[in-house]
Amino acid sequence: MAANLTQLNSRNVPDRLMLAGVAIMAAALVTALIFYVANEGTLTSYPQLYLLPWTLALAVVMVIPSAILFHQGKFSFADPLVFATWSYFFPAFVVGGIFFSVGLSEPYFLSLIQDASYNLPLTIVIVGLGFIGLSAGYFFSLGERLGSLVAKQLPLANYSLSAFTVPGLLLLVAGTMNTVAAFALGLFGYQKGDEINSYDGIVFLTTLFWVQGNFLLWLVIFRAKKITPLLMGVIILLAGTSLTKILFAGNRGTIVQIFAIIALAYILAGRRFRLKQSVVAGLILSIALIAGMIYGTTFRMVKGSESGQSTDQYVDDVFRTIDRVGSDNTYESVAFGFSTLAERVDIVSTLAVVVSNHEELEPYEEAYGLNDNIWSDLTTFLIPRVVWKDKPIASDARKYSDLYFNYAESSFAITSFGDLLRNYGIAGVPIGMFVLGIILRFIYRSLVDGQEPAIWRLTLYFMLLICISYEGFYGTIIPTLFRVGFTAIVGILLVSLIAKRMNGREILARST
Repeated sequence: MAANLTQLNSRNVPDRLMLAGVAIMAAALVTALIFYVANEGTLTSYPQLYLLPWTLALAVVMVIPSAILFHQGKFSFADPLVFATWSYFFPAFVVGGIFFSVGLSEPYFLSLIQDASYNLPLTIVIVGLGFIGLSAGYFFSLGERLGSLVAKQLPLANYSLSAFTVPGLLLLVAGTMNTVAAFALGLFGYQKGDEINSYDGIVFLTTLFWVQGNFLLWLVIFRAKKITPLLMGVIILLAGTSLTKILFAGNRGTIVQIFAIIALAYILAGRRFRLKQSVVAGLILSIALIAGMIYGTTFRMVKGSESGQSTDQYVDDVFRTIDRVGSDNTYESVAFGFSTLAERVDIVSTLAVVVSNHEELEPYEEAYGLNDNIWSDLTTFLIPRVVWKDKPIASDARKYSDLYFNYAESSFAITSFGDLLRNYGIAGVPIGMFVLGIILRFIYRSLVDGQEPAIWRLTLYFMLLICISYEGFYGTIIPTLFRVGFTAIVGILLVSLIAKRMNGREILARST
């Protein structure tokens, strides 16, 4: 037991070179942008430049929790607070805030922000308060204590790696088939159905078996001592299905999701990012971000709208997008991808619209079905739509976009901060995020931190980790955790039953 704990603790030792590399990259980015603006001699032409000091102060606030974990020897990119910080909060509000401050992001809806000189800094302050609340909840002892109690009750169910390969492949196949079915029903890809059906949610959740199977198989690959011909075949299969999903998803985030699957599987498998791996991972992520922006934006331009269409037409749009991307000038494509990325990363300006207008628009939210959406979501999510066919959609992204941005054809980011602000005011932001921080610590302590690494625990943790959307409604986070968690447990039970049988056969074969 002591050996297992020693081994686990050694896996949690932070890679100082990787963290230092992230800090250097962030500092270089800020320095380069400031130098660019100053060198151009156009400081006075950037009306939002006054926001830069506020953004840099926010950067310091966001670095502190990671620095504390680093000092404690607990820093890991698989830690939920670290993952949330560096995968979303820092890019969206610090990098995005810098892009906005220096004019690299100039969204068309800036006119919707009233008294920008007041509301933009206020937006940064609200983000800072929310992030402090999240961090305080994470470090609060309640989540750790509850997680420790639950961890003691969970079975280990850790079988040989080879026993998980076949059930992992079956889960991947099941997820692929369900994704194809969801595509045919208009629930996957850049399309939407005309109406919400009772079984749409169930169909969508079953597509997550692909993500679960994908992660589980990468976990097996990274924990294996050597790559066998079978595992090489699995890698080829994973690469093929991932590429197909990227092409047909028609969005700008699937390629990043696949990167996250592989990177987190690598980390949770007990491997460490050294300098070489960090550089390679950074380059791959940078290319993935630009490529995702180029392909996703081009696909949407080619298709035109989210209206449903036949499979043949959709496939034709995919090939036309590939042709257009391939025929465009490389420099122009990269420039287009970067400019699109700069606008997409900037969430400060988007949140500022909510900060600026939520009090004025509050009387109209009831007409859009948005009033008290957090309470409505938390009190009705356990009732399936199959049972309650007229179940209201409290957190409707398109109605929110219609009310706040006068545009219902797309979904603008609201963020957890904006949702809490709309429902409970400024004081509700740190309090709501504090509760979420406790939940994050509870999940991490139950399944990963201080636990002997088991395939099923790591897989369940991964599914819960990536299902949390800090860009969407706060009210949907807990319902989503329950739905995705239940779906993931179903997949884990199926995998574990098969793995247990195969593990028993292996033991019997060795004994004879």
